[in-house]
Amino acid sequence: MPFGTFFDKKYQICNFNFVMKKNLKINQPIIFAVILLMLVLSNCKKKPDTPENTDPAEPKVYSDTASFVSQTWATLNGIVNPGNLLTTISFEFTDSVAVFKTFSANPDTLSGNTAIRRTANITGLTPNTTYYFRPKAVNTLGEAHGPVKEFTTLKIEESDIVFNPVLTYGEINDIEGNVYKTIQIDDQTWMAQNLAVTKYNDGEQIPLVVDNSTWLSLDSDAYSWYANIEVKYGALYNWYAVNSGKLCPAGWRVPTDEDWTNLTDFFGGDDVAGDKLKEATYTHWANPNRGSNSSGFTALPGGSRSSSGIYNAVKRDGYWWTSSYSDSNRGVGRRLYYDYAIIDEIITNKRTGASVRCIRE
Repeated sequence: MPFGTFFDKKYQICNFNFVMKKNLKINQPIIFAVILLMLVLSNCKKKPDTPENTDPAEPKVYSDTASFVSQTWATLNGIVNPGNLLTTISFEFTDSVAVFKTFSANPDTLSGNTAIRRTANITGLTPNTTYYFRPKAVNTLGEAHGPVKEFTTLKIEESDIVFNPVLTYGEINDIEGNVYKTIQIDDQTWMAQNLAVTKYNDGEQIPLVVDNSTWLSLDSDAYSWYANIEVKYGALYNWYAVNSGKLCPAGWRVPTDEDWTNLTDFFGGDDVAGDKLKEATYTHWANPNRGSNSSGFTALPGGSRSSSGIYNAVKRDGYWWTSSYSDSNRGVGRRLYYDYAIIDEIITNKRTGASVRCIRE
């Protein structure tokens, strides 16, 4: 008697014929069941899984759009499959489609057979300018490029800081040519704007860190811009950059905790000095800012970047580092609030990003 084909996801049973002798006096259904079970157990094998492709190959590269594009910097993005070989990744970048400069990705090597994103932070760009880039990957079997992408940096915004019109300000330049107003307060001379420099005063580049995962693991110098795009409040530096001793222009330094205490004492102490230091009006500070800026200090609410990389409180609070520290993990700073006259001393993780004001030596 012929039987049909029986199969499932794991097992396959082949067709077969079984002929019963007419004179055999045995229960036919039982015999059929026994023979079927024997065939399943003895003749059928589990189908093998498809092995993972481990053959080496030249890399595959895909271009992605630039992110965090601001006036003077941007993050380049690409996706690379290294083809089971150690592969070096970089970006070719230019303001002319004919001539490319090469910048290493971060990190700049990759292995395995999975497509993974790689980035590069490019700084020192010209505002309102179109740039072109493409990712590049090289291994022992070949070189590959992604398609050329373009982006345009933002225009420079006119400064709308509200200085005290009845006071006289000086000026100081940093190594990049940024100009800051300065103000004489008692026997101290302070910058009246938050620092925005991206290089130390010896020309060394300060590392720009965009992604949160890198920021939260840092124990070295770095800076960022609020939300990776906002520049009007100055840059946010971690304490390690402050501790370099090279952050301020030559002849200037990051103030100590004592310098800040002398400043606030001159304006009546921590309970009332805050309003005298803050920029007046609601141009930058949220309502109900009561700042009078009688000091000329013109404090701005640049917010902060927490030790985990999260941005907080722009337009509401201002945070400033001192060069002083509390212990191996925490530095000392100051905090101003949009809705209070007080100024607080704060002790916070050295990975925190905060504004910086410089004082003349």
